[in-house]
Amino acid sequence: MGQIRTISAHFDRSRRFFENSLGREFDFTSSTGPYEYLLGALAGCFHSTLSSFETDCTWESMDIGVEGIKRTETPTTLERTVLTILVHGASDEDAFSKLAERAADECSIYNTLKCVSSMEWRVEFAE
Repeated sequence: MGQIRTISAHFDRSRRFFENSLGREFDFTSSTGPYEYLLGALAGCFHSTLSSFETDCTWESMDIGVEGIKRTETPTTLERTVLTILVHGASDEDAFSKLAERAADECSIYNTLKCVSSMEWRVEFAE
């Protein structure tokens, strides 16, 4: 059996939130609703997948910006999703780009979203 992940969500007139199995709470607000959490989960999964590969390529840090454009028709799934990966201190830019390509092929959330959204990613290297 695969790994089981759970959250519990609570909604009332004064508060909307979910919590993980450790009891850590994450609020749904007007600026951090379900799609912000989904896009954040995508960035986290992409980073975790990329970082899990055995490689000689190193980097100091990376920032992943994610933009999701929702459809206007129902169901309002994502129509287009773009990840911009800004890499700081990469030891080998070509090798990192190949790792990002592999991450796009293997990241589970990226591939789940690919069923409803056109997916794009790009790598930029900080000077």
